[in-house]
Amino acid sequence: MSDLKRRYRRLLALYPLAHRAAHGEEMLGVLLDGAGNRSKPGVAETLDLVWGAAQVHWRHALSKHSRRDTLAIVSLLAPVLLLTGAASTVREIRSVARLDSAGLRMWFGALADVPVWSGWLAAVVLGVCGMRRASVILAWVANAALITVALLDPARHWSVDMAPGWVLLSVFAALAMTASPGPRHGLALLGRLRLSVLTCTVVVLLGLTTTVRGMHLPLAQLVQLAVLVAGVFAACRLRVRSGRRAALILLAPLIVVPVAARLLGYLDVYPVLPLVLYAAPVVVTLGFGVLLHRFDRHSRATSPDSPIPPSPARPL
Repeated sequence: MSDLKRRYRRLLALYPLAHRAAHGEEMLGVLLDGAGNRSKPGVAETLDLVWGAAQVHWRHALSKHSRRDTLAIVSLLAPVLLLTGAASTVREIRSVARLDSAGLRMWFGALADVPVWSGWLAAVVLGVCGMRRASVILAWVANAALITVALLDPARHWSVDMAPGWVLLSVFAALAMTASPGPRHGLALLGRLRLSVLTCTVVVLLGLTTTVRGMHLPLAQLVQLAVLVAGVFAACRLRVRSGRRAALILLAPLIVVPVAARLLGYLDVYPVLPLVLYAAPVVVTLGFGVLLHRFDRHSRATSPDSPIPPSPARPL
């Protein structure tokens, strides 16, 4: 095997296995025919192959069936995961209950966020019961309420750098309920045992965060993150592609946003920190919607398994 052929095979290895099995030899032949006297692939050709591989992976990742399953799992698990934010409400209620002369105003303040968590819980219950339209409407109402709460008092439910991640997860949950068959289909894919695992994870997280002492310390946050990751991994079916992607959607905003916040803090850009943190959910959500739109438009014009050839192969 020549060195050029070996290099081309190495680049073609970036494509999914099924795609290589169907089109790999054809693509390799076209590449070798167009190589001329070159001893290695050109820079433009290499970038074209890498971009083609990324397109094929994206197309396979968002195939209609896989996407529906992934979003259905997210629509089931994300609202349950959001209930960890109720820890602050539990603390407020407990504090007011300990007072001998707690007035009606104090109780209203402690219970002000209950509709947010009740809304998300009711949305997923309605979805599991098959009332999809009602669950979607309630999910967007709960999402708007959670965003309002996070903007008015971001440190009440989570630390300031964590709040945008939960807001982004809330938006993803509402989008998933809208664009998927809903929590009922997600429950059919996962089963009640996996849903129970995530429910237990939320209960543990509530237990860890219902005490003010040490809640925002780095070690406590690390323990909470470990419990969160372990619970999501156990709840999602990681053996299947849709389960892995659902776990990524659930965990990415809760991990990436705080990491970005810490990096911005180290770079001493605190004046723009709130803008960046609260713009991130909007930008990511809009970008996600644009990519889905472009994929849907492209999938109508081409079959899911049609090859994406590199530049020399475009005339074919």
